[in-house]
Formats: sequence, structure tokens, C-alpha cells
Amino acid sequence: MGRVRARAERDAVTVEMVFAAVTGALMAAAGFVAVITPVFCGVFHGEARKGCFTVAVIVAAALFCGRVAITLRRFERQNRLREVDLTPDQPDGPGPAEPSGRPDAVGSGVRVRVPHQRRAAAGGAEGEAGGSPDQPSQPGRTNPDS
Repeated sequence: MGRVRARAERDAVTVEMVFAAVTGALMAAAGFVAVITPVFCGVFHGEARKGCFTVAVIVAAALFCGRVAITLRRFERQNRLREVDLTPDQPDGPGPAEPSGRPDAVGSGVRVRVPHQRRAAAGGAEGEAGGSPDQPSQPGRTNPDS
């Protein structure tokens, strides 16, 4: 059995699969229309018309399968590279970018201390909007520790 995936990873896989299917379907439709257009224009008649339709279906299926395979393979490769980048390969301690010894996740909410003088010059003052000089204002955040 494989490893347990987090909800965010499952959501990312689902989004990527839907993206691959939709773009594959659009490419298949475009390929089908491109091949079948001479039939609509009246260039082919009889058996050639049936053959053109068969070729259009084969081209559409090939474009769909190719697009889905390429998109999902690229997504898998990016995830594999991301996992390799996130695993600490330095046994003697954390590197300069990883002060805590663990990799920093995307969107981890790094806080930056802004000196009181800078905030006052930028139009913010202590006590305004309930902020303190130790923690800058972060609109949209509901967690007081963020």
C-alpha cells in the first residue's frame, strides 16, 4: 500500500486529473473538427467520407489519450521532484534556509516584524485597528497567532 495523502494532495491530484481530461477533450474535439472539415465542405463522397470519419475518430482518441498522459506524467514528475526537494538530505543539521530543521511548506504564514517607526510612517499607528507594534496588521487572517 502507498503512503497516506493529505487532503490538499488529494485535491491537487483531483484538480490535475480534471484539467487533463478537459484539455484532452478540447484537443480531441479540435482534432476531430480539423480532420472532418473536408467532409462538411463536400470534398469527400462515398467511401472516402466514411474513411475520413474513421481517421477523425482515431485522431481525436489519440489526441485525448496523449494529452491526458503527458499532463498527468508531468504532474507526477513535479510531485516527485517536490518530494525530493522537501526531504532533508543534510544529516548534520538544518541548512540556512531551514532554521527549524524541517522544510518550510508553501503558505506557512511567515511573520515579519515591522519596526514601530516604519508602521507609523506608512500611515499605521499603535492602537489603530487594535494592532500592537509587535505584530503587524494582517487583513483577512482570523487566527491571532498568524
